[in-house]
Amino acid sequence: MSPRWPPILMYHAVADLADDPNMLCTSPERFEAQMRYLKQRNLRGVAMRELLPVIRAGNAGGLVALTFDDGYEDFLYTAVPRLRRFGFTATVFVVAGMLGGRSDWRHAYDPRPRMRLLSTQDLHEVIKHGMEVGSHSMTHTDLAALDPETLDQEVAGSRQVLGEFLGQEVKGFCYPYGSLDGEAAAATQRAGYAYACGWRGSEVEVHDLPRIPISQKDNLLRFAAKLKVYRQYSAIKGLRQ
Repeated sequence: MSPRWPPILMYHAVADLADDPNMLCTSPERFEAQMRYLKQRNLRGVAMRELLPVIRAGNAGGLVALTFDDGYEDFLYTAVPRLRRFGFTATVFVVAGMLGGRSDWRHAYDPRPRMRLLSTQDLHEVIKHGMEVGSHSMTHTDLAALDPETLDQEVAGSRQVLGEFLGQEVKGFCYPYGSLDGEAAAATQRAGYAYACGWRGSEVEVHDLPRIPISQKDNLLRFAAKLKVYRQYSAIKGLRQ
């Protein structure tokens, strides 16, 4: 029987964006309300690195993993102060080849957001505040069906680059767009990542973990419903395994 995973929430930016058809943003006010909701129910938000050992020990009750994709600058200046206020930690997955720049990769809908990304100096501040930094590839490209050399550069190369920038081991990976195939999942294992997050992944496979996407649409009623549905689904899976 595989271990039962608590909810893993997937955020992107914590910011106000007037035109956000890709639903990347959660406003600071809504994000704070969501974190307060967890705190008031004796749930603790944690980084993925904190979740792994307790999962193995079988005592992850009361935990909710908090993850942030893309590495937007607002993570440090808007999300982190609120996380610290509640005593929470989180994992931010950054695009190693674009640090300090602006997001310019493909999105599902126009207008394509051009949002400032965390710099290497910012990442050191993120770590000082107790947060985890993981890789989101080198260039935010779709990893499915990539040639082996490019795939290795995006997966293993980004881990090496970030490790050199940070002076510490990078344990986690996040698939851009949540897109992967068998070769991409295998590449994360070869590169030495302890875990990798997708979107519609499998709780059985630590290199393709499922997450719950959160956005501005998720008022507290929707937020609570997503957590409840996940717990019911996870319990059913646990009984079937």
